[in-house]
Order: sequence, then C-alpha cells, then structure tokens
Amino acid sequence: MRVERYFITGLAVLLPLFVTVWLVAWFYAEALRLVTGVLALFGIAVPGWLAPWLPVFGLGLAVLFITGVGLLASNWLGRNLVRFFDQLVSLIPLVRDIYRAVKQISTGLFGRPEMEFSRAALIEYPRRGSYALCFVVQNVGRRLSPLPEGYTVVVVPTSPVPASGFVLIVPNEEIIPLDIRVDDALRFVVSVGFILPPEEASRLAGRPI
Repeated sequence: MRVERYFITGLAVLLPLFVTVWLVAWFYAEALRLVTGVLALFGIAVPGWLAPWLPVFGLGLAVLFITGVGLLASNWLGRNLVRFFDQLVSLIPLVRDIYRAVKQISTGLFGRPEMEFSRAALIEYPRRGSYALCFVVQNVGRRLSPLPEGYTVVVVPTSPVPASGFVLIVPNEEIIPLDIRVDDALRFVVSVGFILPPEEASRLAGRPI
C-alpha cells in the first residue's frame, strides 16, 4: 500500500535523527550525574549556574579515558591485557557471541585493519555481470610459479565480519580500482552495504595496482 510505503520512508528519515537526539540526551544526563557524583564524594557543592556545563567536563574526562585506553592497548602490556580479557569473555556462553559481534562491528567501523591493504577494488565474482568488493594485497610477480606475471592477490571480505573473507589470485586487468578509501570500504562491508562511502571520498583511481 502507498500509505505503508510513505510510513516506512518517513521512519527511515526520522529514525537516525531520533536515535541521535536520544543518545545525546542520554550522554548529557549520564555525564551530569557522573561529574556531580564525583564532586559530591569530595564534598564540593556545584553552583546552579555551573551545573549545565558539567557534562562538558564529563565529555572531556571521557575523551581522556578513551584515549588512555587506546594508548594502553597500543603497547605490549595493553595488547596482552586485551587478549586476556577476550579469552575471559570467551568462556561465558551467549555473552561471548554478543561481545565478538560488537567487537567485529566496532573494529570495522572505527578501527584500522591489522593488515594494511593498498586499496579497495572490484572484481567480477562469483559470476560474470556481478561484482564483489575486494582489497588489493600485492602483486604476485613470478613468486607463484607456474603463474606468469600479471596476477595480483586480493582479499574478498564477507559481511558483517570482514576477517572471515578469502584470498583470490586474479589477473591485473580484471581488477577495477575504486576511488574510495580502504576504511570506507570496510565500513561498507561491516554494515552489509547500508553505509555507502561518502561522495567526497579520496580519489585513488589513478594509483597503480
């Protein structure tokens, strides 16, 4: 029905706005409660005029905390602590499945891939006329005899978990370069195609494979 289609279209337009407003309001309230609680522990009374600005301090503290966690996770000790926590969570049924799914999505959306791909591209796969997004790894050269020169290793990711993709060796001329960043392509894969690369994405098509 046409009314149903209009309702779904309106919902698709308004839902991101509602979710954004709700998250901002929730974060404001939680930051205000957190900072007020910390100050109350030290017996510090908050003047009324200062109360609306407390969430700004809470935001600053949250940014410092998240940055500190990122700094810790970037060194040897932090990586081992994260690995230990992952192993600990993996022992809890159901929780481990939720944790792994959320971690894969957050890593794909905000993180950097463990392996740095040179660029994103398309290949005609699994049949002619349909295309799969892939990441270019490296040129084979003569290192996979008896394959001649002119072949490239690519990784075809799977959605929503790119790490479970597979490796293909394809002729160079069959690789279609994409003028988008690798990060944008990863977000596209993790979101199962819902998050399209921005129109102002970096122009990479001129770079050689």
